Amino acid sequence: MKINRIVLDLTLALLAPLAVLTPASLLAQSSTSPALNAFQVTVPIDITNFTFTTVTIPAGQRLVIQDISLSGAAQTNGPYVQPIILFSSTLGTDAANLRYFGPSPSATDPGQYYADYPTTLYADTLSVSPGFAGYTPTFMSFNVVITGYLVDLTPSQSCPAPAQPKALPNPAFPK
Repeated sequence: MKINRIVLDLTLALLAPLAVLTPASLLAQSSTSPALNAFQVTVPIDITNFTFTTVTIPAGQRLVIQDISLSGAAQTNGPYVQPIILFSSTLGTDAANLRYFGPSPSATDPGQYYADYPTTLYADTLSVSPGFAGYTPTFMSFNVVITGYLVDLTPSQSCPAPAQPKALPNPAFPK
């Protein structure tokens, strides 16, 4: 019995530091299931709407984009055109962030463009727009498929204003 007690004490002595040093955040699981809050939308983009198209995100929720899939066509009278799809997203009251996705042309049909981008992008608001590099397209049409999930925002999860720096104590005037 005494040997079993010693083995138990040694085991606990060795494992106790692991329990103390393991951050609780690594063990925590999200209460929001991506499967239950799945989000998928197709945004049609073409040469006639060179403005941002808004993607509706329900109030009080944040969109977590996991994948962006682009398929479409572009043509020009010049030697080349590179279609670009722009994403404009905001978090809370922060300024908009732009992300650019430029699909490569098909090897068998140079006027066709396909791409799939695994990504992580967060958005409280989201807009999508066409763009291009090279010569002005005479034709451009894309389907932009956005896949991800929604998370509920609580007041503590929204983007607060930056904290004000604390004044350092002045050593000449101790309290």
